[in-house]
Amino acid sequence: MKTVEIFALAVFTCVLAQGGVNLDRLFNQYAGSDNIIQLIEFSRFWGHFDDDGDGQVTKQEFDRGWREEGFPNPQHAPLFFLEMDRVADEVLNSQDYPHIFHLFDENGDGGLSLREFRYNWEAFFN
Repeated sequence: MKTVEIFALAVFTCVLAQGGVNLDRLFNQYAGSDNIIQLIEFSRFWGHFDDDGDGQVTKQEFDRGWREEGFPNPQHAPLFFLEMDRVADEVLNSQDYPHIFHLFDENGDGGLSLREFRYNWEAFFN
């Protein structure tokens, strides 16, 4: 389980570190006014891949969103999806996001600082 969690975090980090996406911009887009990403904000990021608004991100929606965002290694998007599907129900949803969030929240305080976000994004997705 820890390996999958580490991989999911690596995927999130790799995307920004590989030049297509600015980590600070992405962080600021989802962080609240407190400059911390809470679980709800983190969930909103992954949920933005949900094209039909049903609360379930399918592999096809994830693949399409990954490419549209210009994230690196689009050929690996299906693998990234499978690694983040912590409940193994073939969709990303509110049951998966807390598990992924926990990987990023190094100090366990319930919020992601820019440092935690950047460090873990780069660790998992590079």
